[in-house]
Amino acid sequence: MKQLTILILFLFCCASSGIEPDKLKNLYDSGFYQDILSFTSDLHSAPEKNPEGALFRGLALYKQNKFKESVKYLSTLSGKTDNKRIKETALYFAALSKINLNLETEAALMLTALLNSSFSDLAENSAKVLEAVINFRMTEDDFKILSESSNDKYLSKLIDLSGNSLKILAVLPLTGVDKEAGKQLLSGLEYAVKKLNLKGKKIKLDVVNSEGKMPLMIKKVLENINSTRYNLVIGELRSDATAALAGITTQKKIPLISPTASDKNLSGISSSVFQLNTTSYTLSNMLAGFAIDSLECRTFAILAPATDDGIESVEGFTEKVKEKGCSVISTEWYFDPYDLKKQLTRLRERLLEISSLDVNEYMTEDSISAYSAGIADAVFLPVPNSDIEPVISQIAYYNFKGRLLGTYGWNDISMLNKVSMNADSIVYIKESSYDPDDVRLNDFINEFRQHNSRNPKDLEITGYSLIEMLVSIQNNNPAGSVVENLSELKEYSGINGQIHFKDNKTNYASDVYMYSARKKKTERISYSEESGTSIFTTAEKYYNLAYVNEIFSMYDKAVEHYSLSLDEFESLKGFTDSLAQNCRIYPEIFKRLGSACLMIKDYKKAEKYLSLYLDHNPKDREAVYKNAAAGSNLNPDKYLEVLLRFSDDKEYGREANLAIGNIYSSLADSLKAAEYYKKAEAVVSKKNETKKSSSNVKRNSKNKLNIDW
Repeated sequence: MKQLTILILFLFCCASSGIEPDKLKNLYDSGFYQDILSFTSDLHSAPEKNPEGALFRGLALYKQNKFKESVKYLSTLSGKTDNKRIKETALYFAALSKINLNLETEAALMLTALLNSSFSDLAENSAKVLEAVINFRMTEDDFKILSESSNDKYLSKLIDLSGNSLKILAVLPLTGVDKEAGKQLLSGLEYAVKKLNLKGKKIKLDVVNSEGKMPLMIKKVLENINSTRYNLVIGELRSDATAALAGITTQKKIPLISPTASDKNLSGISSSVFQLNTTSYTLSNMLAGFAIDSLECRTFAILAPATDDGIESVEGFTEKVKEKGCSVISTEWYFDPYDLKKQLTRLRERLLEISSLDVNEYMTEDSISAYSAGIADAVFLPVPNSDIEPVISQIAYYNFKGRLLGTYGWNDISMLNKVSMNADSIVYIKESSYDPDDVRLNDFINEFRQHNSRNPKDLEITGYSLIEMLVSIQNNNPAGSVVENLSELKEYSGINGQIHFKDNKTNYASDVYMYSARKKKTERISYSEESGTSIFTTAEKYYNLAYVNEIFSMYDKAVEHYSLSLDEFESLKGFTDSLAQNCRIYPEIFKRLGSACLMIKDYKKAEKYLSLYLDHNPKDREAVYKNAAAGSNLNPDKYLEVLLRFSDDKEYGREANLAIGNIYSSLADSLKAAEYYKKAEAVVSKKNETKKSSSNVKRNSKNKLNIDW
């Protein structure tokens, strides 16, 4: 605003009245606004008596921040004077008062009416204030109200220009504990803004240094948001600070993007909070889905740190396991990663109990070395990188057979190589990251290196990619607001990785890796969680429940659930053999249902379902043996020859010989029966000798674990 214009106006008004212009000018310039109010007190309820003096009174009220009074008085004055200059000046300052009362739309309409003022300076100042209000004080809802209330072309142009620009407030810790991360992210944001503005974009980036102090952050953010309109807020780094920030932005109706916070509840604060970082809960939930769907694991053990991240990881993992009808057999928590004796002892004992093995016998040092506790298909270890080495070494000592599953802390090839002797079946998941072969990424790195004489850091890539994404989605839908465009975004491929918004607010993009100790490298596995519900979902859940029932020796329940699974498959509309082939578990139902029936001595059903399975897989030795074992109780002559083929089998020899002995016994051939009963005992003795030998070998080589127990 040009102050000279206002001064000339004052003098003009005073010169045409009975008031001494020099006295009013001196009072106003000296800031004696109360004296002006006293001097013009007779005009309090009758401004029309002296419009010139009344204008001074209205300006004094404005300068004293008495905005409600100034709006009322100046509006009244404007309606009761024929002096065009006084009328329009009163409207101008009434509009300024409304802005201070957060009545931006009303103020904008008043300023729009002054754009065609015959007083050029007044028109110019109105245009400048109007532009500032639209750009920095108004929301998308305000724009809609203005558009419906006025057809002014200049106003429409300002709204359109504002809609195509981005005003961003970045809230980051630039001092304090997290200052390096905050500076890196800001560097990426600033580099993107500078580059894109040079290409004709209109992006304004303001920055608040939270200093890692929440009360200070809240104070600074409120000061900025109350004085400037922002399309978007970016921040914070930690979940607790981000939650506080989300409370403010939700109240102010400004969308918030959280680039690094991992708490799963953040995006639930409001519909305008978006999380770019895949949370620990989401990663663990998806890893469980991968382990069940792709690795065919159904029983799990968990060892996790008693931290917020550990608790959230376990919650996500366990929820998916339950959802799919599988089982977490045992969960152990730790504080000290170097002392896991109690946790791993309890875990091994629990697995042995389920296997109906003598805990005392199989918890000696020799037995631990010789026999793996193999009931759990996988052990979930959401441990930080610093805990991997001590945890893996102790897991190896207690000899758990299951596959090892980890989260983002495991994304360290040097650490994996270090523990490779004790772990060769590691699968881990991490948030989606950049592809080193991406042409766009390499172009960015080259440009960044030219400007900064160094390579960009990870959070700089994240910051740059975030701004690039915002501009991209805005270009695709210029008419949409930032929150609308983000809400409609489902997938985006940025230079720092993929974004898949789950429920349109939380990123669930991730990468699954499998580590090979032999190759000393990791391999990314193609996997994406199925969206929606598969036609096989219910059948698969019953199958998994039945599988777990078997593990816990609940064979009646297993038969019930396998039967329900089979019913679900065969009740599907249009179900055919070709459709069945698309579901990996369908053929297995016959085998497992037959096996469970065998365990409860329902030999008729056991033979029926195992025979159905053998129609598809005639060479499956386990199914051939179990079918013969079941059938021998119904038709001994028919299956005797089959059982004889298993008499010397390492795996089924004992049971086969017992079954053969039972057949001969039923045929009253006591000599033959005794012969095969004796062979069954011999197989047991041989197994015991093998166990002792194996125990000695493993005991003598246990130093390979590199642990001093």
